[in-house]
Amino acid sequence: MKPAVVSGGGAIVSFTVNYQPWLPGLEVPFVVAYVALDEQSDVWLMTNIVGCSVEEVAIGARVRVVFEQQEEVWVPLFELERRKDVAVR
Repeated sequence: MKPAVVSGGGAIVSFTVNYQPWLPGLEVPFVVAYVALDEQSDVWLMTNIVGCSVEEVAIGARVRVVFEQQEEVWVPLFELERRKDVAVR
């Protein structure tokens, strides 16, 4: 069987904002979201949305994968896609 290759792009299907510091040193608030992959929208990943404020996250927002190393493992997280044609204020 040939392995699937995906672009790393997707869209937020659902999310919640967590305000509970479950572990000592865990920074809150943070977003936990389901992301539907572009290549197969019925495949959803539960992940964190990083690199933005919780107020910027919205259902339908476009995201792209980033990887964060945690000890020996690289964890897939997602950040908002920033449109290049829109000026940042």
